[in-house]
Amino acid sequence: MGLSDKLRQASNYLRKLRRSLGPDSYFQYKRGRKHERQHADHAREQAEDSAEKERQEAERGREYEERYEHEREGGGQGQG
Repeated sequence: MGLSDKLRQASNYLRKLRRSLGPDSYFQYKRGRKHERQHADHAREQAEDSAEKERQEAERGREYEERYEHEREGGGQGQG
């Protein structure tokens, strides 16, 4: 009797597990929502990184222009 009860419990557990992992189960829904959330977080991080990179490049460009302008002004005064 003890062994048949254990086998029945195991088969019930496996049946419930199989049902819970089906395509229409809450587990799959929850897993899909987690995947969507992670994908959105990743996309947001990429957008922030891209924006930061563009700001840094713009700042470098301004610094270069300022330095170049300063050197041009300094060079013109030294020759005059």
